[in-house]
Amino acid sequence: MNTPASAARRIIFGTGLGLIVVSGLLFTMNFLPPVSCSSEEIDCISTNFLGWLIPIFGILFFNIGVLMFFKPNLFGTFIPDTAYEERRNKFEKELLEEESEDSRSNETWASLEKKLLASKIEEE
Repeated sequence: MNTPASAARRIIFGTGLGLIVVSGLLFTMNFLPPVSCSSEEIDCISTNFLGWLIPIFGILFFNIGVLMFFKPNLFGTFIPDTAYEERRNKFEKELLEEESEDSRSNETWASLEKKLLASKIEEE
């Protein structure tokens, strides 16, 4: 069954894996570690330290994705690990509770107005 947590788990794991592959390509093309070039070198491309963010985020996302495979409710407050029907039933239940609370408050206001009108009529 496909839940939001399983979809997020696959997306995070795949993103981490993709960033690790890109990091490997950057290492083979000599873009990592950062290089500073002089103006005389034609084949050299200057890179800065921000290139290290790609392998760092790759390893981070990969580890979070693996962790989410072992603990599906790791981010349970943000990403529910329940099926569509369960989420729908929960939402409908909350909606019905909210509507019943609204109707109770409307009844309370109506009874208050009735009492106020009755007291006004008695005063006259």
